Amino acid sequence: MGRSNGAGTIEHTRRERTGVQSVERTLDILEALVEVGSEVGLVDVSQAVALPLATVHRLLGTLIRRGYVKQNRDNRKYSLGFRALQMGNDMRLGFSLRLEARPFLRRLVQRSGESANLAVLDDGEVVYIDQAQSSRILRMFTQLGSRVPAHSSASGKAMLAYSSPDVAEDVVRRYGLHRQTPHTITDPAEFHRELERIRARGYALDDQEQEEGVRCVAVPVRGGGGDVIASLSVSGPASRLGDAQVQPLVDDILECGDKLSMRLGSPREPVGSR
Repeated sequence: MGRSNGAGTIEHTRRERTGVQSVERTLDILEALVEVGSEVGLVDVSQAVALPLATVHRLLGTLIRRGYVKQNRDNRKYSLGFRALQMGNDMRLGFSLRLEARPFLRRLVQRSGESANLAVLDDGEVVYIDQAQSSRILRMFTQLGSRVPAHSSASGKAMLAYSSPDVAEDVVRRYGLHRQTPHTITDPAEFHRELERIRARGYALDDQEQEEGVRCVAVPVRGGGGDVIASLSVSGPASRLGDAQVQPLVDDILECGDKLSMRLGSPREPVGSR
């Protein structure tokens, strides 16, 4: 057995410490800009974080390139950039969305007896951000933060159907329509016809397309600007969510989706009223 390279280990540890230090210094700078709340010069930033001017200038350059900081070309002062502000807004929106959706998730569980989910579309994939679980022994459990393809899930199809056409085109182009089960729609033309059917009836159905033996019904949720920002869905075993059970559930989930959208300030006509 060969001996470990002591010099290599020391070098790796040194780089690791340097990287952690750079992250901490960068966060110090961002926090200083947040605390000031207005434009500030390089010297002031340097003094606030107790770092050399050259170090602060280098780190600010990186933050500017990534959009977290902006520099006024006239006075050369710095302030928070759009990316940092957007991130904070996204966090507030996510918290507000989950808070407002909770009563509707619980209501759907009570009415259907199945698990209810809240999901968003992130970089072309569906991300589950909240769930109210069924009390049944055989139930659908989704790990929060888990991702699934948009084209094979009811939540994804509901959001794509009511987003601008270029969003669906981008998802198909980037990810393709990979077969998850024998029921997955993999033909682009048929997939676009499926989105048309969803718009016509107001809800999306995953008929064992993501996972065999599981069916899911989903509706879009709109935000304050009227755009689709999430989806509400109910999922359960196909044996319990046959066509006879799905149809009565549709009215409940459409109602919850419409009311949640209105709670979030959506100015558009509710999906369920079409």
